[in-house]
Amino acid sequence: MRITVALLGLMAIGLGAMPSLADDAKPVMPSKSVVLHDAWMRETAPDQPAGAYVTIENKGTSPDRLLFVTGPAVNYVDIDTAREQGQDEADVAPLDSLDIPAGSTVVLGPGRTQLTVHGHEDALTRGKTLFLIFHFEHAGDVSAYFSIKARDATGPGNDNDPGRETHGFMTKGA
Repeated sequence: MRITVALLGLMAIGLGAMPSLADDAKPVMPSKSVVLHDAWMRETAPDQPAGAYVTIENKGTSPDRLLFVTGPAVNYVDIDTAREQGQDEADVAPLDSLDIPAGSTVVLGPGRTQLTVHGHEDALTRGKTLFLIFHFEHAGDVSAYFSIKARDATGPGNDNDPGRETHGFMTKGA
């Protein structure tokens, strides 16, 4: 009986540390130096490539590098950057990795550097989440739940607020 009570107590402690779906776009396994927030995607059909947008903060004093991104419900994730080809034309080029300078914030957003998720088995429908794991050179693994927004969403706040749109830029932290 004592063993059963002790095991139940340990299980309760372990379950308390599990991520919940209510934590949508908050870090699940926060690193001391790298934090992910404002993670979102637009809804898509099954197996349709989908852009994934997130803010990456390197709060550390050393630069880091995003090596790759994985997820249990996807085949693979590209790190892509937009290249201008001409007037009103852009192309996407894959990156091998993404540098995250010390003390900076990197915003991955529509029209610039972003993640492209391939091979998700289910439709990404508004209100659901998609779990992704970011593999950093120094910070290790950091994960987040990406909130699925409407097809015309422009950011993590109001689904249709053009003022919330992000464009994949870096800003130096204080």
